Amino acid sequence: MITSRNNELVKRANSLKEKKYRALYGEYIVEGRKQIREAIGSGQEIVEIFYSAEYRGERFACGREIEVSESVFAKLSEEVAPQGVLAVLKIPYRQISAPENSALLLDGISDPGNLGTIIRTANAAGITDLYLRNCADPYAPKCVRSAMSGTFFVNLFPIQEEDLAVFDGVSLICADMSGEDVFSFQPPPRFCLVIGNEANGVSEKVRKMCSYTVRIPMRSTCESLNAAVSAGILMYQMIQKQ
Repeated sequence: MITSRNNELVKRANSLKEKKYRALYGEYIVEGRKQIREAIGSGQEIVEIFYSAEYRGERFACGREIEVSESVFAKLSEEVAPQGVLAVLKIPYRQISAPENSALLLDGISDPGNLGTIIRTANAAGITDLYLRNCADPYAPKCVRSAMSGTFFVNLFPIQEEDLAVFDGVSLICADMSGEDVFSFQPPPRFCLVIGNEANGVSEKVRKMCSYTVRIPMRSTCESLNAAVSAGILMYQMIQKQ
C-alpha cells in the first residue's frame, strides 16, 4: 500500500488534474465505479486503478491495481464524497476526418461543465462526431464528470484553423438568435450543428462557413439560454426530423 503523497505514481496521477500534464502523458482521470465500469465496457485503455484502503466495492481486472491510504486517495480525488476508486485512462488518438453522419462543431465552448453536458447530450441523442475548436479541455475532471460517461461513446476531435477544411461538402447550421425558427426548419440529411461561445456566440470565421442559421424561439422576457441547454434542444429537434 502507498501511504506517501510524494510517491511518484501518486504525483504523476495527481498531475493529470492539470491540462499540460494530460497533454504530456496523454492520460486523464475517471472517478467512481459506474464510470470505470462503462469505460472498460466501451473499450477504453485503462492504465491503472487506484483503490483507497477502506474501499470494499467492485474490483476491476484492468490495468495496474494500486492500493493507497485514505490520505493519499483524498489527494487524488476531486469528488465531494469519493467512492474510493479512480482510474487513469489513455486519451484516445483519432485522426481528424469528415463526419460520416450528423455532427457537432463546438466553437469556443469555454466552460468545462457546459462542454461535458453537451457531450453527454450528444451521446444520448446519437450524435457521435464532435469537433472542438478553441474549447475547454474535454478531459478536464469537471468536464468528464459532467459528461457522465458520454466521453467514452463519442469521437472527440480537437481542431485548429487549418482543420476546418474537413467540413467541405458538409452543411453547417449555425445556432444564433437571428436565425430561422428551428421548429419549422427542415435540416438536410447530413448536417453539422455549430454551437458558439457562451458569451460571444459563433465566431465570424465559422459563421461565414455556415449554410443555415437557426434559433430557438423564446419569450421576450428571456434573453438567451445556456449553451448546453440550447445544444440539447437543437440536437433533438433536428435529429428527429431526419
